[in-house]
Amino acid sequence: MIPEIFGPRLAGLIASPGVTDVLVNGHEQVWLQRGRGHLELVPSPFESEQELGALAQGLIAGGGRHLDQANPFADVSVEGKFRVHASIASACHPRTLLSVRVHLDRHFGLVELRDAGMFGDLEFEVLKGIIARRENYLIAGAAGSGKTTLLRAMLAECRGERVIALEDVAEIGLETGHFISLQTRQSNIEGNGEISLERLVREALRMRPDRIAVGEVRGAELLVMLQALNTGHSGAGATIHANSFESVGERIGAIGRQAGVATEDVISQAKSAIDWLIYVDRTAEGRRISEIGRFA
Repeated sequence: MIPEIFGPRLAGLIASPGVTDVLVNGHEQVWLQRGRGHLELVPSPFESEQELGALAQGLIAGGGRHLDQANPFADVSVEGKFRVHASIASACHPRTLLSVRVHLDRHFGLVELRDAGMFGDLEFEVLKGIIARRENYLIAGAAGSGKTTLLRAMLAECRGERVIALEDVAEIGLETGHFISLQTRQSNIEGNGEISLERLVREALRMRPDRIAVGEVRGAELLVMLQALNTGHSGAGATIHANSFESVGERIGAIGRQAGVATEDVISQAKSAIDWLIYVDRTAEGRRISEIGRFA
């Protein structure tokens, strides 16, 4: 069931068979992604930029955020099943842009991912062991490679445990167990009230978690997480963007430099805190784990 907030025109696009992404580049141009296929240009159902802009603002407002000239970009999750990114017509781009990700596989556990071909029996046993031994892991890969899907599946194995997830946009959404989702908040129109991912990690550590999960580390929250993992917190998981298994260390070093920490120091902290790196690829055959190894 597609929520009414999408309106009949956008809902019609989302409901097209096999659609995983809807990309709207102004009211005259719409592209669809269907599973593993190529982007497909389809007729646009939208009649004007005004209509599209109002739809974008309504979607973002429905997710508890605002979209205007002062804040022309925003991300929200709709019912945990659709991730919406919107860019309203502004000095950045003359047209409204919408990107909708449809989470068709959000209920997949490790067994389902194995059966779908994301990994084999050997990797399945390794992943189960990581969870059972409460080892810390970092899932790396490019955009759309399945990082969050795998993180969610691994967390779903932690039945009966208090799992606290920290995200910019709530996507993990476990439906079983003792699960709490905390989401960042953008500043208001006066520029006040922002709640960052770094702060959420700090707050989560005071909430007696059995496990913490960070939807994506890309800033100072990485340093807070590493400090926590190096002082007794175990069984944590997170994702990070990286172009290869070998480049994860460089990515961590770059994040450290941005936060004012020397590269060698943050990499040293990461090697001490993170037990496993898991790299996922999006290939012609689908999303697959290409490598699992120790972070050493």
